[in-house]
Amino acid sequence: MEVFAVTIFMSLIFAVLFAVLFFAERSQRDRASMEQMALLPLDDGPPARPTKKES
Repeated sequence: MEVFAVTIFMSLIFAVLFAVLFFAERSQRDRASMEQMALLPLDDGPPARPTKKES
């Protein structure tokens, strides 16, 4: 029966840890997420406007 108590206790610890880390990540609005920063090298910036061809 002690195994169940330890399992429930560890599950609660992990759930609280997840909630704390989740809300800490959500509160950092000024920082970009890891996924956004990983894709930055692929960002070419705004598209270039085509130049007018003179005939």
